[in-house]
Amino acid sequence: MLLMQVVATMQVFVEPFLLTGGAGPEGSTTTVVHLIYQYAFNFNNYGAAAALGLLLLVLLAGFSAAYVKLSRAEDE
Repeated sequence: MLLMQVVATMQVFVEPFLLTGGAGPEGSTTTVVHLIYQYAFNFNNYGAAAALGLLLLVLLAGFSAAYVKLSRAEDE
């Protein structure tokens, strides 16, 4: 469950963006996905946004692979 929660938490965008505009007090509600959005659409730095997106993809793929491996081990 911990791995699934990490994957779900890394994908949060809508709630902080709608409630606080994504920044909150002193940037406390900035998420990784909102940072990608800021780099792409506020700063027009598409290369950095793409790099962050790829890094997020690799990180979440690793967590997902670990979850699948551990869940298969429990089934056996």
